[in-house]
Amino acid sequence: MDRVLEAVEATLRGSPARVAYVREEAVEEPPLGPSVMEMGLTPSLAEALRREGLERLYEFQAEAIKLISAGRSVVISSGAATGKTEAFLAPILDRALKQGSRSLIIYPTKALAKDQRARMSRLCFSVGASAAIYDGDTPERERMRIVESPPAILITNPDMVHVGMALSSRLRGLLKEVEAVVLDEAHVYEGAFGSHMRMILKRLSYLAGRDLQLVASSATIGNPAELGRLLFDREVDVVSGLPRRRGRAIHVLLSTGPLSRWTLASRLIATLAKLGLRVLGFADSQQMAELLAKMAGREGVKVAVHRAGLPREDRVRVEEGLKAGRLNGVVATPTLELGIDVGTLDAVVLASPPPSYAKYLQRAGRAGRRGGVGYVFTVLSDDPIDAYYEGRPEEFFSQELTPVVFEPDNEEVLKLHLLALALQLGRLRVRDLPEGWLRASEALEAEGLLHARGVSLYPSREAWRVVRERSLRGAGPEVTIYLAGRPIGSRELPMALHDLHPEAIYLHKGSTYEVAHLDLKRLRAEVKPVGDVPYYTRPLYEVNVEELGFEKRRAADGVEVAYGRGRVLKRVVGYATYSVYALERGRPESLKYFDEALSWSYETRLMVARYADRVDLEALHALEHIVIHAARPVAGAGLADLGGVSYPDGHMVVYDSTPGGSGLAKLLYERLEKAHRVALKVLSSCTCHDGCPRCVYDPFCGNNNGMLSRRKALALLNSVLSRREGPSVGVEEPEGRSIA
Repeated sequence: MDRVLEAVEATLRGSPARVAYVREEAVEEPPLGPSVMEMGLTPSLAEALRREGLERLYEFQAEAIKLISAGRSVVISSGAATGKTEAFLAPILDRALKQGSRSLIIYPTKALAKDQRARMSRLCFSVGASAAIYDGDTPERERMRIVESPPAILITNPDMVHVGMALSSRLRGLLKEVEAVVLDEAHVYEGAFGSHMRMILKRLSYLAGRDLQLVASSATIGNPAELGRLLFDREVDVVSGLPRRRGRAIHVLLSTGPLSRWTLASRLIATLAKLGLRVLGFADSQQMAELLAKMAGREGVKVAVHRAGLPREDRVRVEEGLKAGRLNGVVATPTLELGIDVGTLDAVVLASPPPSYAKYLQRAGRAGRRGGVGYVFTVLSDDPIDAYYEGRPEEFFSQELTPVVFEPDNEEVLKLHLLALALQLGRLRVRDLPEGWLRASEALEAEGLLHARGVSLYPSREAWRVVRERSLRGAGPEVTIYLAGRPIGSRELPMALHDLHPEAIYLHKGSTYEVAHLDLKRLRAEVKPVGDVPYYTRPLYEVNVEELGFEKRRAADGVEVAYGRGRVLKRVVGYATYSVYALERGRPESLKYFDEALSWSYETRLMVARYADRVDLEALHALEHIVIHAARPVAGAGLADLGGVSYPDGHMVVYDSTPGGSGLAKLLYERLEKAHRVALKVLSSCTCHDGCPRCVYDPFCGNNNGMLSRRKALALLNSVLSRREGPSVGVEEPEGRSIA
């Protein structure tokens, strides 16, 4: 047996955890195409590529070069480390040499842009062209040099383009001359980030006064053509390479038994690190990433956290520490899914399966990228979908690649970019605004961020601050976290209600804090240090959905289902504490209720299905939970990406947790039949009495998994699926006291 697997088996010996499945995989080189010298590229460029080791192109690289050279808008989809960069870099550099054109390459983060600059600069230098980074870290002297002598290739990130177009005449001048825009790592543009990127590209076209050539490069996803249309608002050509990373990988599924997933994942990280492997762990929650790193540290290894909400200098310090070998490993949220160079990684540990199989492939692709074997360990715990795949491991590795989606008309995102466009242009003429933008402009007027004078709208002084400070990674306002008057991080609403309610346990950089105060009006949370506590907190909350407006209706398995928008009102009424090490999961250690609830509301997109005119809430609430769980394999949604609420009149509402919408509720609306069938398998195969973590419990349940019945949910779903006629009742405005 492989020595690494032997060590893992030895670690598990005597514990209830076990190796459930092992899969070895070897992916060969992509099909070869023509010689680089046959592509009609500038001779000096063809020779430079040949010296870089690109003697012969892969077929997909040659196809991409031809299409981009012809001016087409293209999406290149291929696995990690398969040569996507050369596929878009060669044609835009060739055009620069032949025609003097300029291109813009946008990376999602500054760190990734810096990683890629070296290889681009080396190639550019060898042919007498230039590439330069222009971002928030670029010194003033370098900025002046770039402006005075614009490079053939300008490298930056979405945040710099967004703020620069609005507030910097100097950067506007540079961007105005761009003819082609490349989005590398385009699969990250989902949810609110995708909505922001679409608007940035529209503003770039406004600035240029013409259509730009648009190119996207992405790890393998399920809908490259649709993602291209969403981002670019036009049809695209798709070029496909390998479905996943090259080389040999060993994929291992582990069952926790009664252990917590955090206990098993932390032991695994420590075991691998002690073998001399460099380890990258993933958790989908910021607080769970902190918890996992802390637990691994207790096993005697140096492990740090890399996540959103940390200051940039802290994230860079972690990246450099892992690369230099000062750290044995890092636990990250999706921030390290991208190809940021943190040195050779031998193993990836997933504390839970990612929301989608495409994300699994992206994370798995971080291991063994330089020719060695990559080890990928996935922890399966008492979760409905984990349990489903534990019994069907081959199905886990044959999942469909769910689409990358976002809401193209997210009004919260549109408001920010309409404000930025007003700053960019100096004013907005009302008659020139597309019809869908008028509602956003009226909302900005009501908030005092735009002022009407005659037939035009002008930005207020406050508009500058909003455009400069609002994050592109979300659509809601951010709560800043303070320790003794010093900001240490931030959390976006509505998830800030979950993590920063009074007395919540908040983990940050290995230390434990308690939230002393949360002020939603000032968007400020105060924390204080506490001793090491063996528990974490989850909020107890109520949800109501108001102001419903439906855009689409259809029948799904004899149920009428509608899609549209609504306002979600969330009230946090208290919290539950859970032991980190408890063997019986799903049961809290204690409950506490506040004297006064915390409330926040936001408009978003949602799906509403009505299963009967009157229904047992134990049945519908349990079915709501499992439909949201089923959205993971069906729509690529994490549990925190969607929320749900059930009503006694038979209405189930599933809403996007992202203000303005993320596109996931819409995808679930379109695929509800698939979700019903996953739910049926989970409900019918669980052997519990009437509800447990492996079927209908949900860690984000607002009432602590009360009012649930697996058997009643199964009976309700069976009755729905056995109907031969159309919907028995129609979707209306829900009534009655809801359960979240």
